[in-house]
Amino acid sequence: MNNLSLRYNFACFSAMFLWAFGFPAAEVLLESWGSFTLIFIRFFVTILILIPFWLFMEGIKVFIKAPLSKSIIIGFIGWGLGANFLLIGQKLSDPVTTAICAAMMPIFGAIVELIYDRRKMSLNILIGVSLALVGGYLATGVQFSDGQFGLGAIICIMAVILFAWGTRASTKGLSNLTYLGQSALTMTGGMIASLVFYLTSLFLGFGETQVGNADYYHIVLLLIFVLVSQTISQTIWILGAGKLGVLLASLHSNGLPFYVMLIIVVFFGGSWSWMQALGAFIVGLGVIVAQRK
Repeated sequence: MNNLSLRYNFACFSAMFLWAFGFPAAEVLLESWGSFTLIFIRFFVTILILIPFWLFMEGIKVFIKAPLSKSIIIGFIGWGLGANFLLIGQKLSDPVTTAICAAMMPIFGAIVELIYDRRKMSLNILIGVSLALVGGYLATGVQFSDGQFGLGAIICIMAVILFAWGTRASTKGLSNLTYLGQSALTMTGGMIASLVFYLTSLFLGFGETQVGNADYYHIVLLLIFVLVSQTISQTIWILGAGKLGVLLASLHSNGLPFYVMLIIVVFFGGSWSWMQALGAFIVGLGVIVAQRK
């Protein structure tokens, strides 16, 4: 890898590591907060920060010329539907099934680039994707036999497909925008989708819309869940994925379970898993192999 490639790989790694902070934070928040409420707040606060920052950095003329409708549709489908489908899929199955489905991200990243970009699957890429799949499975620390592969798993897989499509559509379909513009506008679409899910659940009485504890501890966790795990993470992800492509960027996503475990060990006194550490090492090896010339 050259220095530029290392920079964008580091961006994707950083995005996944920051995203991982949201999982232990959400674990505590979901004890009193509704899931749809948290997702809506996550998107809403993100655009409250990103859109003014984008305008400040690049000016109002860039906003006026931006493909607003296209950007919002991409965000609505890729990020908004994806986030809510993943939640619904987990509710209908279990966290084990969700982790296994999420580890399939490199497959769908490859399929997306095969369809849209006619990418040629070299031997290095095939080996790299295979290593990422094996490493991702080990990093989850779960067994296939523990999953529930029914309707919930299908919805989780749909969510992962939407994330892969959303990454490619955001970076390639909106290439006339900077990564800041891509993030700000697609997150707006995600916010609209999350609002639709929230209001639908609220009026039809499906639940998961309550506002929970708002003391100092929970507010700190909420800031981590929103600012660290989405606002900053998503922007860095779009930067890295825009240069590497959805296939190579998606390989980094399979290290996520190890990062979550590492965060829990350091901050919450959890137990270390050498199997998950081995999985993360294999994922890293896959990233390197896939990008060798």
